[in-house]
Amino acid sequence: MKKTLVFAAMLLIAAIGLVVYGNNRIPEPSFHGKLADILPPAPEGWTIKTKEIADTPEMKEAVGAILNYDDGIFVDYTNGRDRLSVYIAYWTPGKMSHRLVAGHTPDVCWVGNGWKKESSETVTGLSADGKPLQPAEGRLFTIQGNPEYVWFWHVVGRDVKSYATGFNPPWYAAITDIIDKGLNQREEQFFIRLSSHMPLDSAVLQPVLQSVLAELPLPVASLK
Repeated sequence: MKKTLVFAAMLLIAAIGLVVYGNNRIPEPSFHGKLADILPPAPEGWTIKTKEIADTPEMKEAVGAILNYDDGIFVDYTNGRDRLSVYIAYWTPGKMSHRLVAGHTPDVCWVGNGWKKESSETVTGLSADGKPLQPAEGRLFTIQGNPEYVWFWHVVGRDVKSYATGFNPPWYAAITDIIDKGLNQREEQFFIRLSSHMPLDSAVLQPVLQSVLAELPLPVASLK
């Protein structure tokens, strides 16, 4: 009887160990290659120009912080005075806490660089190649009277993460993260931002916007 109880206890400990290991092991990345390779060529009449990622407000505000991204790209698509800017950063699984990444959204970094947040919304109804996309965070910022319209997504694994604070993640985020995803907090991440001096749903931007949305690693909305 005693041996049976000991054996049962050992099995229970082993099972718990396997659960903990399974939830804490670093998963394999689903993204391979370079971010620069996923961006589409400029549509007819447009040009594309790669810019220094250090010039983004996110990177300027992150001086002294270790964002430690594995890959990043920052480009402008332009057609005369019309412009669509695309910024993407990527972290392999286990590389970076998603709460720290969430602390470098435009709500934090742009404001920290002198921009004023004029409005905030959740952008729904977006699609790419006929597939519905998970909502984006929509913002309007101004600096010295100049507007910049922004959509951004913080992609964690197969979902878009938002703490809905309009600023840094809340103090209790570590608790809600475990409730949401269990002990597995090591998924790969993308931070994706689109911006322009005109509203992003403007007709003039649609040729380049639709081609970009079709190539971005954005999760498809769940059909519930």
